[in-house]
Amino acid sequence: MRKKISLLFITLGLFLLAAILFPLVVSQFRFILNEPVRLHDPVSPPRRPGLTILGSLTADYTQASNWFYPASLPQPQASPVTSFQITLARLNVNDVSVAVNGSDLKKSAIHYPGTALPGNFGNSVIFGHSSLPFLYKPGNPITIFNPLTKAKLGDEILINYDGKTYHYQIKKISEVSPKQLEVLDQDYSKKQLTLITCVPLGTYWRRLVLLAELVN
Repeated sequence: MRKKISLLFITLGLFLLAAILFPLVVSQFRFILNEPVRLHDPVSPPRRPGLTILGSLTADYTQASNWFYPASLPQPQASPVTSFQITLARLNVNDVSVAVNGSDLKKSAIHYPGTALPGNFGNSVIFGHSSLPFLYKPGNPITIFNPLTKAKLGDEILINYDGKTYHYQIKKISEVSPKQLEVLDQDYSKKQLTLITCVPLGTYWRRLVLLAELVN
């Protein structure tokens, strides 16, 4: 009987380990095989991100300014509101609070300072934290954007900002490295929305980027 119980616990442990490692390994291989060739400044080469699970000894990833490097928070834009809500109904992400010009991801998702405000021309960038899948809890700021990994092209994103509701539709889904700052760029010929979180879930290796455009 004891042998059976021991075998059961060993099997369960191996299953849990595989459930955690498999998506990380698959995602990393996919990134290596598809990462585009990029030219770097030989005078000041970017740092390479190390393996980080659930935290880091050198950076606080609950602060948005550490998600891309080298990067710093630009000057915030004037806004009549301090927060707004975002909804992705198909993913069961409902009325998630987004702090305007924020930085602290432990409290809520944040609108990245210096990017367009919702409904305006430009690119409104929103960061949200994610964590290991089994830690997910709806409404918890630390796992608030876990569901984004299941997003599909065409999914609708609703933004309730300053008493108005804006409808966006996802047009592009990609993964980038922390040195690819172009996802923060502003294109003032369009009204865009970009949602960003860390992947694989539970790590800070790369960034999942959902690019959407205003449809009404």
